[in-house]
Amino acid sequence: MASTHEDPSALNAPTRYSAAQVAAALEACAREPVHIPGAIQPVGCLVSLDADLKRVRQISANSETFLGISVAAALAGEPREVLGDELLNLLDTELVKKQHSSACVLTTLREVRGEQRRFHAVVYHSGDAVVVELEHLMCPDGHRLLDTVNNWLVEVGQLDDIDVLLDTLTQRVQELTGHERVMVYRFDEKWNGRVIAETRLPEAKSFLDHYFPASDIPAQVRRLYDINRVRSIPDASAPAVPLVPPCGPSEAVPLDMSQGVLRAVAPIHQEYLTNMGVGASLSVAMHEEGRLWGLLACHGLKSRPLEADLRDALCAMVQSTMPRMMLLHARADTRLLQHIHDSNDILSDESGRLLGPDGLVQRHGAQWLELLDAEGIALVIGKASCGLGTLPAEENLVAMADWLSRFQQHDSPWHTQALEKTPLAPWQEGDLCGLLAVALPTESTHWLMLFRREQRHSRRWAGKPEDTPMIRDGQLILTPRRSFAQWQDEVRGQSRAWRNIECRAVGDLAKNLAVLTSNHEIAQLNERLHRANRKLKNLAFSDSLTGCWNRYRMEQGIDAALNAAERYYHPFALLLFDVDHFKQFNDTHGHEAGDQVLVEITRALQDSLRESDALGRWGGEEFLVLANHCETQEATRLAERLRQCVASIDLGKLGRVTISIGVTSWHPGDTRKRLVARADEAMYQAKENGRNRVETVEASPAQV
Repeated sequence: MASTHEDPSALNAPTRYSAAQVAAALEACAREPVHIPGAIQPVGCLVSLDADLKRVRQISANSETFLGISVAAALAGEPREVLGDELLNLLDTELVKKQHSSACVLTTLREVRGEQRRFHAVVYHSGDAVVVELEHLMCPDGHRLLDTVNNWLVEVGQLDDIDVLLDTLTQRVQELTGHERVMVYRFDEKWNGRVIAETRLPEAKSFLDHYFPASDIPAQVRRLYDINRVRSIPDASAPAVPLVPPCGPSEAVPLDMSQGVLRAVAPIHQEYLTNMGVGASLSVAMHEEGRLWGLLACHGLKSRPLEADLRDALCAMVQSTMPRMMLLHARADTRLLQHIHDSNDILSDESGRLLGPDGLVQRHGAQWLELLDAEGIALVIGKASCGLGTLPAEENLVAMADWLSRFQQHDSPWHTQALEKTPLAPWQEGDLCGLLAVALPTESTHWLMLFRREQRHSRRWAGKPEDTPMIRDGQLILTPRRSFAQWQDEVRGQSRAWRNIECRAVGDLAKNLAVLTSNHEIAQLNERLHRANRKLKNLAFSDSLTGCWNRYRMEQGIDAALNAAERYYHPFALLLFDVDHFKQFNDTHGHEAGDQVLVEITRALQDSLRESDALGRWGGEEFLVLANHCETQEATRLAERLRQCVASIDLGKLGRVTISIGVTSWHPGDTRKRLVARADEAMYQAKENGRNRVETVEASPAQV
């Protein structure tokens, strides 16, 4: 790609090349070995030594300019003659020998043509070679740069807004370097770059909020930024200085200069910078949690020498900025998670009942939608759903959940910006094209879903993001675009991207909802169990026709009253009554009418009894009243009131009915059998004495 022979006709007929040819050219571009150019930039010189520091393996062709020694003399001489005693002694220290993973930065003095010169040395290992890159060190006051870095450390710790932080960084770097344009350039998930902060002088064009395609910084260049954080090009048009010999002894490939700073600029990148109108550039990698996040990019409109010490200081400033930015991101993320968790503090409604899925979504859904910047939220449970906001129809929600249950992992969120490009496209509705779905941990068929609307927006590109096919030396290659004039495209069919912290927040929300949903289901099961128990209890203790106590429950009540009377002397009485002429009533009107009479009598008497009294059906048309805390006289008055109550019942066509009541009260030593027998005796007296009356029988002296 270094040749300059071009076929001009290629510019006028780009469509003549097949897709396969263009793909091959792209692949060749991606394989360009930018880390082994076999040359350096002329701002310094390079010396490659063997591992024992006994022999010079390679040297840059400008050695005489920098070190006052010719290439031939350097290759034939001793390393000490080339580098000087001080630097060679430093190279021979254990610290430098063991530093294989990254470069060492040293400062040294060396006499050149009778004059002492200070050099900035970058030392690194490359295969079996020890590589030394030397630059003149002309900065008269290193303390000034140290103060600059220290001042930045103080300033960066006081900035609490990410946008302000990055803007301030570009301002400080521009002030220090004098570059006409300084930018922070952030990569997206497809490695396109966007300028999110910029400081520039009036003569430099603004690229703020412009996008640059991923091909501008291809994969092999991005990998170099993982190895070496800094790429400095003080003069973009300067011719490269070759290494002599091109390869080390017995080596077939040029020297790997990935860790160095002097690596020559690839011809295609020189052309790119020229087309952009950039004469000098400096890029410093910005990593977040070990991944390349973006670049600090400096552009000079003309060549601009850059002191090595200043370059190192700028690198330190950028590296100290990233932890602060990550901290601010973490604070914002923590606030989001806290708000999500805080929304679950009130789990029950005003009456204290545990909220079900629909209640939870209705109560907290609006808050969740605001926190997560979504338009709709749905909880799909089996074949049903509940939700809030703008949502697809329930059958589509259920279909989406069914597909997710069958084809997606349930332990991590599933999300997309463009539903129409996923298997869920058949169930998409309207402009809801963003979906974040999380399975509730308790059930694989339960899904929490959040939807976002389409977010149409225009992207401003720094030139149309395409390279130009061109023939060089008979081979099709891609050359950088020649124009960086603003070019726009419109993004459609996509929502705003789901951030990792939003996925985590919804995952936490799904876990909370799983617990709450399970608790609600358990509460519902418990309520159904309680109702069933109450029903069983009613069946066991209640008369199926009238609903009052049955004989079994009444016997329990009498026994309890006997215990209370014996222990605490709490008096009570029994009132046994029978419906007068009930058989004749049944024979005349039928058994159904007889049942209706018993029900009406029971309803009327329940309203006339005290709270402490209990009414039970003793058998057939016989009923028993347990009157607690009641002596004989008071029990007799109660019986008369009940008799009158029944006599006043209007049964319409059925006529009227009366009852005969027998009353007896408890005396010490009584048993249930004695009490009931006396009450029965009293009731028969009432029958014999004309019915529709109350009779009382007290315990005989023998019984007492």
